[in-house]
Amino acid sequence: MRRSRSMRWVTLVAVATLAIGACSNTGGSAAPASGAASTAPSGAAEQPGTKEFGVAFTSVGLSSAPFLAAIDKLNKEGGYNITTQEIAESELVTAGVAAGDFAFGSGANNATMAAIEKGANLKSVVARVQNEWTLYAKTDIADCAGLDGKRLAIHSQGAVSTAMVKNYIDTTCPGTEPEYVVIEGSPNRVAAMLADQIDASPLELTDATNIDETASDRYHQIASFANDLPDLQTTSIYTNGDFAAENPGSVAALVKAVLEINREIDGNPARLKEIAETFVPDAIDAATIDAAIAKYLDLGMFPTDGGLTAENIDYTADFFGPEGTGSTTVKLTPDQWSDLSYLQTALDELGG
Repeated sequence: MRRSRSMRWVTLVAVATLAIGACSNTGGSAAPASGAASTAPSGAAEQPGTKEFGVAFTSVGLSSAPFLAAIDKLNKEGGYNITTQEIAESELVTAGVAAGDFAFGSGANNATMAAIEKGANLKSVVARVQNEWTLYAKTDIADCAGLDGKRLAIHSQGAVSTAMVKNYIDTTCPGTEPEYVVIEGSPNRVAAMLADQIDASPLELTDATNIDETASDRYHQIASFANDLPDLQTTSIYTNGDFAAENPGSVAALVKAVLEINREIDGNPARLKEIAETFVPDAIDAATIDAAIAKYLDLGMFPTDGGLTAENIDYTADFFGPEGTGSTTVKLTPDQWSDLSYLQTALDELGG
């Protein structure tokens, strides 16, 4: 497997150590007051910022490849020394960023928002990928109600895909009770499906394409959250608020690099394929990668404008709030869980 030189991967022991350390420190930062003003950097080059910091990911697939390419771009062209670590659960990534073990995290917004409500100082600054999730089930499961008593695999209890699945069941077929099975990683759930170990699972676009191409006689799509919930922001790049306050130039530079890569791949499947083969070769299937890339680009999964807006941030807070999935007990305001000033700076520097 080829990897960026900046990349370092944790062992299970390291993950366990992080979980203990992060969880013990998460509560140390206070959440900002509702409506607190954000300080907008006037330009990445003019702002103070370190060039050495860490970024944590959940399971790395095609949807992470552009962000990894942006990090590599900063390391090679900007003189940065950014290290990355892959951690299985979104909740642990969130805890690590909240504790200051990492400057940035990439993962589920519901986990981020739940941590913010409990006092973590975190800010979402740019979308990593738009809502790419689908729900697949065996062909004899015709609809939502057919999931009752079936083995439905989820990434974790706190995963954003889990929240969407449970919301889908609660709103479409209330009273349906699947047998939930935790299998971390969408590719691992695909393997379990192909081995007939589970009956249904939420899948990312790459893995949904794999099923369509190799097992459409056995499994089919029963819901597309990408189509049904297009305004829902599921996965963002977020930062430790204290780090951002001290290093606004670093945050603005990273956001700008993400937009630059997204613009390189927009309408350019060959460039996205090159990035995927470089940064996530173990997460792609040569037989289905072209079809998966076509889906990502056709659906605009990597937004050239950064994805986050005041409107969809508010919609997302509603979805994960007490009237939605209940990931938070109160609805967070946009200023509590996001800061669009860095995105606006990047857009200004790139000419919109």
